[in-house]
Amino acid sequence: MKKLISILAIVLFSSSFAFSQDEIFFNSGDRVKADIIEISKKQIKYKKFSNLEGPVVIVNKKNVKKIIYKNGEEELVSSDTPILGFNQNIFAYNIFDVVYSQFAFSYEHISKNGKMSFFIPVSIGYGDGEGPKAFYDKGFTGFGINLFPTGQHRVTYYLGPELHVGIGEDYTQSDYDPYYGYYRESTLSQFVYGRLMINNGIAYSPVPGLRLSATFGLGIRYYDLPNSYDTGVNSTAYFTISMGYAF
Repeated sequence: MKKLISILAIVLFSSSFAFSQDEIFFNSGDRVKADIIEISKKQIKYKKFSNLEGPVVIVNKKNVKKIIYKNGEEELVSSDTPILGFNQNIFAYNIFDVVYSQFAFSYEHISKNGKMSFFIPVSIGYGDGEGPKAFYDKGFTGFGINLFPTGQHRVTYYLGPELHVGIGEDYTQSDYDPYYGYYRESTLSQFVYGRLMINNGIAYSPVPGLRLSATFGLGIRYYDLPNSYDTGVNSTAYFTISMGYAF
């Protein structure tokens, strides 16, 4: 009988202990056992339950998914929760690249936790239009990484590096006339170039199978073509809008 009473006492003590603390669940997937002090319109103030004598922690409510209070009541805090079961593979067409006289596509694979992706771009140039570039871009491929600081949402911010290796054409100057001070002949020559971009972008997924994104990148590019005005290392910029199928 004494043993039964002891077991019941332990169970009751454990139950009361379990509900004597609040539990905060973050959009990132983390959770914290806490003693919540105050909840305002935009912030939550709490102390960690493991250190009640410690400092007050203040977090933004939009980063909190839900709270389970010490009485067992559950409250959903943020409506901007990560997309669960998102599609990890995306095949996209860069609509805006017609400005550069290019057909451009990409394949992207997102990690299971939704915090990182790897992608491969492929572009094929057509015609003789330079667009905003300083040379004729005949095509490129490469490799890139996107980082998603807050995971996958309906509207998601991302950033990361992208490396291109491509083929271009540019005019080289020859037959310099010192009397007039200019080159009298120009020849269109082909070369291999490299380009490193740091991208920032926004992706929007109105439905699970559709992904719209806008990407802006700044970086440097390099090619070696003697007697060309733009040879060597130069700054470059890139902007595109893409529509993708997520599966």
